[in-house]
Order: sequence, then C-alpha cells, then structure tokens
Amino acid sequence: MPRFKAPGALDLSQPSRVLVFAPHPDDDILGCGGTLLKLAKTAGVCVVLVTDGSGAGELPSGTDKVRQAEFESALALLGVTQFKFLNQPDGFFQPNERLREAIIETLENFEPDWIFFPARFDYHRDHVLISEFVFNTASVMSSSSTLIEYETSAPIQATHLVDITDVFSLKIEALQQHATALACGDYLRAISGLNAYRGLSLGRDKYAEAFRVCPSRSASIAHRIKGFFWRFKSLFG
Repeated sequence: MPRFKAPGALDLSQPSRVLVFAPHPDDDILGCGGTLLKLAKTAGVCVVLVTDGSGAGELPSGTDKVRQAEFESALALLGVTQFKFLNQPDGFFQPNERLREAIIETLENFEPDWIFFPARFDYHRDHVLISEFVFNTASVMSSSSTLIEYETSAPIQATHLVDITDVFSLKIEALQQHATALACGDYLRAISGLNAYRGLSLGRDKYAEAFRVCPSRSASIAHRIKGFFWRFKSLFG
C-alpha cells in the first residue's frame, strides 16, 4: 500500500512579527489558536478582528461588545497582547475602500513576516469575502510577507501542519472564553475532531492545525504562465 505524502511542519522559528486576520471573534482560536500560543513565545503577534461580532442581527443588542471582550480574554490566554478592531458589519461584509486603507495602514505599521487569514475555500460568506480581500491587498502591499491560510468551517488542501498536542488543552481553554459562540454551536467538539484528524499523520493521540502556505506572487504568475503555455501547446501542437 503506497504511503501518502503528509504536509510538512511549519517552521515557527522563522517569523519575528505575525499578523492574523479573524473575520469573527473566535475564528483566530479555531483556525490557529495553538499555533499562536507557540508563536507568541518568540514573536510579536497581532490579531485583527475584521467584523464587529454582532451576530448578523440574530443576537441581542450589545452582543458586539460582549464578543469583543471574549475575544480579548481569549487572546490573553494565548499570551497575545496586540489586537485591532476594524468593526465591519458581521454577516453583511462588503469590500470597501475604508477597509482597504485600514489594512494597508496595519501592514505598513506592523511589517509582518507572516500573515494568517481564513481559507479562501470556506463555507462562510464573510470568511470567503474577507479572505479574498486580505489576500488581494496583502499580496500587493506586502511582497515580503508569507501569506498563510488557516481552516475553520471547511478543511483545506494543507501544505503544512503544526503539532499542537502540548498546547491543545490551552487552546480549548481559550476557545471556552467565547461563550456567546459556544451557545450557538458545538465548536469545542468540532475543532477537537478536526485537530485530532489533522494529527493522524503525526502519530497516536496527536493534535495538529493545518495551513496552506500561499505561493509567492512571482511564483503564482509563473505558474499561470506555465499553465497557459501547456494549454496553448495542447491546442496547437
């Protein structure tokens, strides 16, 4: 039986500054909470909350403030003290120039080595739109930054894993700070299952977070040119 090629390990010793974009107050914990726990020990980490977390009109008035406080509490458990609120409408996000300017300002001020954002292939509308917006803005403005997608509500085609077995219980403790979200869905069970599944290639009783490191802008252009060449060759010999 042939062995599959597992994703490689993400080298957490590389970055000195890490920027994370979270569409909603719990997405950073779900997608990369264990990884941020490890990175916060050696690098500066800043998490940007893109929407206000108000619940798209389905939760009581004032929920945005409650969820933002939960967001801060969870980050404190990760050892992350830098964060930023962009206060875009939860559930009704639309790309806009003011947000683009805010992202550009954040990139210029923080100068991140790594930028984490949700996967562009996801089930949640906000996640997809925000991911595409961040990717398009950051790939132009931060050519030296490594762009990394994390998974939340849909598995991704992972290129790298981070073993979070030793910090998994702390990740769960951080997620438990998001009482509002947990009252709406069983995210504890869901993320435990996903991280356990991702840990299969690492051995028994392992937990891992999965990521897709995006090709550099130049590599992406080269890949598209190569693809065009082969399509041209197949059509015209």
